[in-house]
Amino acid sequence: MKNIAVILLIAFFSGPALAQKATSPSPAQVVQEVRDYRMDNEDRIIRELSEFLAIPNIASDTPNIQKNAAHLVEMLEARGIETHLLPISGRGPVVFGKLITPEAKRTVIFYAHYDGQPVDPAAWTDGKPFEPVLRDAAIEAGGKRIPFPENSAQHRAIYNDNWRIYARSSSDDKSPIVALLAALDALRAKKIPLGVNLKVIFEGEEEAGSTNLQRTLELHKNLLGADLLITADGPVHQSGQPLVFFGNRGDIGLDVTVYGPVRALHSGHYGNWAPNPAMELSRLLASMKDADGRVLIDGYYDDVTPLGDAEKKALAELPYNDGDLERELGIAKPEGGGKKLVELIMQPSLNIRGLRSAYVGEQAQNVVPEKAEASLDARLVRGEDPQNIHPQTGLLRDRPRTDHRGAPHACSDRKDRERRRLSGLAHADGPASFKESG
Repeated sequence: MKNIAVILLIAFFSGPALAQKATSPSPAQVVQEVRDYRMDNEDRIIRELSEFLAIPNIASDTPNIQKNAAHLVEMLEARGIETHLLPISGRGPVVFGKLITPEAKRTVIFYAHYDGQPVDPAAWTDGKPFEPVLRDAAIEAGGKRIPFPENSAQHRAIYNDNWRIYARSSSDDKSPIVALLAALDALRAKKIPLGVNLKVIFEGEEEAGSTNLQRTLELHKNLLGADLLITADGPVHQSGQPLVFFGNRGDIGLDVTVYGPVRALHSGHYGNWAPNPAMELSRLLASMKDADGRVLIDGYYDDVTPLGDAEKKALAELPYNDGDLERELGIAKPEGGGKKLVELIMQPSLNIRGLRSAYVGEQAQNVVPEKAEASLDARLVRGEDPQNIHPQTGLLRDRPRTDHRGAPHACSDRKDRERRRLSGLAHADGPASFKESG
């Protein structure tokens, strides 16, 4: 979180847009002053973060996501920030805040989101998702649970830089919100004036696809005049160094369902005769990419805007640590045909983010499943239109087949008709249906 605060301060103080007096401290002095404040107030900052993390924040959990918004209003108003809730029916509102600085000539908007990804409680084997836990290192580095240090007048709580807080949204994306507010507290405590007007946009359904964000902001565009927008929802460079990035890949979700028999069948009685939808789905997915990870869908890369010289230079100057990452993550051979990670994340991607069909492990059964499902996400880059991605993936449905294995038979009952009706994009001559989810 200390790195986040440093980047925020760059936005507050560097560049010609700032209305600073000749006696104003230099950016380096400001960073040191804020760092000193953080060291002196770590316990208070961590407590504020922990209280925030303890509020469940799944976007579809309307009562709790609205509690998050109400808590945010309290946090902002405690700093004198004028706050407005921009409502979204059945979801958490967009929380808008504004802090005007006299004589400032520029305005900066910070975006972050206060919702988190859905949780699988069974995956939290050493804690609960909304009960913050402190560890003496990252879990991947063997970090062990430790108690939060006690703070008193006689003994100030000290947090080691290697320690980590684990809870849903502890990094993505509640910490940046708390870091921004802590930076404001530090500037006030050190009597350092802001050089810009500050606005914030905190969203409550980013992890659910930001379905309502554009419409909500357009309805309130009179609030959004600014010179710079900074999103506090981005990656940390794999080297651990602070990173300022200048764009995001877009994201669109696709769900694919392949249907087989109307019910699961015993593989000993029907195997080799009843088409297996899991096998058909596997073939379909495997046909989407080559061995180097390049997407094979016709036209997938056609609209990509090539990188300019300045962008290529910036990428070339980033730290190169692909070898370290391969060893750390246990990757024997990366995709990409020898290209660097920083090059590949500038390109569109197609990822299988989940698969489901029948049962595995202790629940495994000897059956031909009735259906198989996959959830995909496509990352888009500059020049691409998300409306084109769905038709492109749909081309896979129309590729010639040597036979009709897996094709659903004639709809003979209501259940069968419902299966065929599940997607408006279901087609007449093959087994797959496609649904866009983002």
